[in-house]
Amino acid sequence: MRVLIVEDTEAKMKVIEECIKTIRNDWEFTEARSYSDGIQKIYERGWNLILLDMSLPTYTISHTESGGTKKPVAGKEIMKRMLSREIYIPVIIITQFDTFGDNQISLESLTREFENDYTKIWKGTISYDKPGWQDNLYGLIYEMGK
Repeated sequence: MRVLIVEDTEAKMKVIEECIKTIRNDWEFTEARSYSDGIQKIYERGWNLILLDMSLPTYTISHTESGGTKKPVAGKEIMKRMLSREIYIPVIIITQFDTFGDNQISLESLTREFENDYTKIWKGTISYDKPGWQDNLYGLIYEMGK
């Protein structure tokens, strides 16, 4: 199973990988650290699952690059682009925030939107750092395997 993790925080990415490896140590992980890197890697295809952060920098941050503007709902924008190109790879959103952007878009309202408009790819939303997030992730992975 090939898994793409689109996440800009190194520590969070590693914790997610290690969490999954406790139940599926045969999965292959590839990392993307920004909106643009995530889009590019998704277009390469061949993924069985995408674990996607909601808020991402536009470009990958490096010692010479600031990452550009932070995209507060980058995860939604990525899924929208996937659907427009008919890329139907299962996506699990993993975020540590409850609201996004200057308009304070709630995770709850985004989740309702995903339930209505993104059902071909969206498999669930996980609130990272909340009690039981690992069990929620295991449950979604289990459901996908049925």
